Amino acid sequence: MKKKKTDLGLLFKTMGAYKITLVISVIFAALSAVVNIYAYTYIYKAADEIVSHLTDMSGLDNELLKNCGKNVMFCICGAFGLHGFALLFSHITAFNTAAKLNIKLIKHIGTLPAGFFDTNTSGGLRKLIEKNTDLPETLIAHQIPYTTQSVVLPIAFAVFMFRYSVAMSLASIVPVIIGFILLMSIMAGAGGDFVKKYQQANADISNAAVEYVRGIPVMKTFGQTADSFKRYKDATVTFTDYVTKFAMSMMTADSSYNTAINSIFFTLLPTAVLLFDKNRSGSVIVSFVFFVSLIPMAVTMLKRIMSNSSETIIVSEAMERLGELLAEEPMIYSGSAVPKTSDICFENVFFRYNENTPNAVDGISLKFPEGKVTALVGMSGGGKSTIASLAARMYDCTEGSITIGGVSIKDIPKAVLNDMISVVFQESTLLKTTLAENISLYRPDASKEDILAALEAAQCGDILKRLPDGIQTVYGSQGTYFSGGEIQRLAIARAILKDAPIVILDEATAFADSENEYLIRKALKKLLKGKTVIMIAHRMSTVTDADNICVIEKGRIAEQGTHDELMSLGGRYAQMVNEYNSAVSWKIGGEEVC
Repeated sequence: MKKKKTDLGLLFKTMGAYKITLVISVIFAALSAVVNIYAYTYIYKAADEIVSHLTDMSGLDNELLKNCGKNVMFCICGAFGLHGFALLFSHITAFNTAAKLNIKLIKHIGTLPAGFFDTNTSGGLRKLIEKNTDLPETLIAHQIPYTTQSVVLPIAFAVFMFRYSVAMSLASIVPVIIGFILLMSIMAGAGGDFVKKYQQANADISNAAVEYVRGIPVMKTFGQTADSFKRYKDATVTFTDYVTKFAMSMMTADSSYNTAINSIFFTLLPTAVLLFDKNRSGSVIVSFVFFVSLIPMAVTMLKRIMSNSSETIIVSEAMERLGELLAEEPMIYSGSAVPKTSDICFENVFFRYNENTPNAVDGISLKFPEGKVTALVGMSGGGKSTIASLAARMYDCTEGSITIGGVSIKDIPKAVLNDMISVVFQESTLLKTTLAENISLYRPDASKEDILAALEAAQCGDILKRLPDGIQTVYGSQGTYFSGGEIQRLAIARAILKDAPIVILDEATAFADSENEYLIRKALKKLLKGKTVIMIAHRMSTVTDADNICVIEKGRIAEQGTHDELMSLGGRYAQMVNEYNSAVSWKIGGEEVC
């Protein structure tokens, strides 16, 4: 069962020992902000000295001015240096954490049951990992040190202000606090909720757009417009309406904040006038000028905090999605038993894909004898592929037991189980590498002679003849591509070379043309000889020679027996055969077809 992670705990847990480098980065960033403000104390002293002696410049303390100038330069250089070290350590932390997170995700994906990939495509997983691991890297490398400076700098500035003028400090800080509270209250009410809805709306419109583009040829054929594609239209309208409403609410927040900030000058100027009236000192003028000059910088830092907090929410959402992936339960291989035979036995097996769905396999007890062919037939969605997936341990059954050679499938080591089973899927795939590496995928130590023998047995001679570099030809290069039927024959060659005692066929001839189907059947005779075979079939002509045929309906066995036995029963199997024969023999009648 999935356990949901909703915070940044996963990120900091992955960080491990690199938390130390992050702390060092934060310290350097804080010191950079303090040193930056400290430079202004020397500028203030120099300005105060000059203003105080405007009427008599001969009384200037030149040594003080020189020291102030040197210290300002020292502070500026120090602030830049500290800032550089802060970014250095934050990037070290970010890159190593991102690498660890990627490795952690890839390793975890490798432990997941094969059934997980039935509903999660490689493209979708790649997008999930790439998109969501980039965000934490940006947070650590840039946002954390910048946010630290944004927090420390206004505090240091406040200390600086109170040191030189308590009255003007209060006159400046009160409006800032009011504006900050207004901004926080408005954004807190919408921020987190907005990010979740925005991410979902963004995903919906992206998926709908892809579906829409793929459906354009069909829509053009039937003279339809974009408005007729309701899902895409609704996703676009929903996304637009929501973002517009949020933008309007953010305008209210920003306007409230700016109004409060702009009122500083209405409180600061009268305060400065009153102070100057009581004490006609140049220090009052200098303080006022400094306050007016530096307050915008402090205000900018406060707004950066809010901006970074929004980015943090987005990263938190990204980590939640990665956390959901990591919460997928891995397939556990803890046993060490090795089966002596290859017969497979289901004992009262139940299985459902999740708690909210009915049983896909509903109390099945079935034996797949060693060296025999067992065919599974029935309507789509009846549970045939699920039974085959359970036999290959792509999933674990919810209840009951599955054994191979009398050994529980859960007690068989992963390597042993993989060596025992070959699966030829309905739509096989090839890797973008040499044909030799594709065929020897399960036997990387296979010799060239073994690979060629497997290809010959799989009726792939015609394919080899047209390859420019023979078995060293890279699939996808030099215009080297294969049809669906040819890929199936190559997949069978791969299974022949592996020579596993158990073979699972998921309608291997489903999409083949007549010529390829003939060659595939010849290849299958070589592959299946002496094997324990589970054959999923929709073409009834492919199962007539099976040793046992099981009709699967709603996750249960409706009928089983040989072809002749089931035909004599006149039940569901006989009906399916008759319907198949009618479909095969169907042809367009004498009516004129336009």
